[in-house]
Amino acid sequence: MEQGLCFQLVPVDWKYCVQTTDSVLWGCCYTNLKALYYSDDQSRSAVLVHEFAYPITSLFISQKNVLFVCSNGVVYKSDDRAMSFKVVLTLSSAISYFLFNNGMTELPDHTLMIGEYGSIWQGKTWQNLAFLYYSFDGGDTWSVADFLLRQGVNKHIHLVKYCTRLKAILLTDGDNKKQVWVNSALAHFNKHAGNQKDGWHLINKYHHQTGGYTSMAETKEAVLFGSDYLGGTNFIVKTSDGKQFEKLVLPDPYRRSPVMNMIAHQSTFGTEIWAASYSCLSGDAKSLLMCTNDSGKSWARVIEFDGTRHEVRLASSSNNPSSTPYISITEFGNQQDQHRHRVYKLDRDYEKVAQ
Repeated sequence: MEQGLCFQLVPVDWKYCVQTTDSVLWGCCYTNLKALYYSDDQSRSAVLVHEFAYPITSLFISQKNVLFVCSNGVVYKSDDRAMSFKVVLTLSSAISYFLFNNGMTELPDHTLMIGEYGSIWQGKTWQNLAFLYYSFDGGDTWSVADFLLRQGVNKHIHLVKYCTRLKAILLTDGDNKKQVWVNSALAHFNKHAGNQKDGWHLINKYHHQTGGYTSMAETKEAVLFGSDYLGGTNFIVKTSDGKQFEKLVLPDPYRRSPVMNMIAHQSTFGTEIWAASYSCLSGDAKSLLMCTNDSGKSWARVIEFDGTRHEVRLASSSNNPSSTPYISITEFGNQQDQHRHRVYKLDRDYEKVAQ
């Protein structure tokens, strides 16, 4: 990338935030994970609007600006700008949630889908949390699909996302099989089928083919995935048709850091994809915030960091690709209350500066 990048420190210490089509941000803050805040001034300030009994673990905003909040294994819905919330779904455990920016999606007909995520060790095995939930009425009522359990998945769902380029839903599971599923019918959500037009079709059959991705983003030219091999070799995986996949190995010293999240951002230079990798296993395994504006052909290293001392995250999500990306940087202290958390937004004027 030839252009420069500029990030601006903001006063609001977002942990996660979602942006509506009218540019309002909703989210929880690092210093108060139980509270929901909103900001309508580009994060110069935030207003407390609701407090939950337990920490917020994920958020999602629908295309109609309906807000969903997950806390203590329960999904809450608000369609009145957080004036009120109602319980619409209880997941299979109190520690369950959906991965932020990757575990909940909306189809073109406004069907909503959630992939359950969580890790519970029970004696000699993992508790199986790999349930897929779907709603045809805007999130008021939900049905559950257990085809992954019947297929032998032993842990949870990483990613469920509608892909505009492929006109299909993509789903990945973990941990024993690390599979990739596609559903082009946008129906038959509890059916494992040999043909993707009849339900969920398995793309990869073997673990070594690479799957179970934790993140996904797309441009007009390609779809990119990030792998989740903590301590192993990680990849950015690229496809243009959902059939042929190109694996790009993350080089050392980033190879052992899973790519935890990706977002797409529309700028005057085209569609940028931002990706964040992270590993806290060793200071030798560096983590990286990176960016591409050519659908993954080349990447700019934006922030390299030691995951045992810092964590850099993509903190924002939006249905609007032109929304401003936010990143958070957490510096670890010796104790939890000694951590330092700062949030930055991509400066809207950086493109002008670069020209």
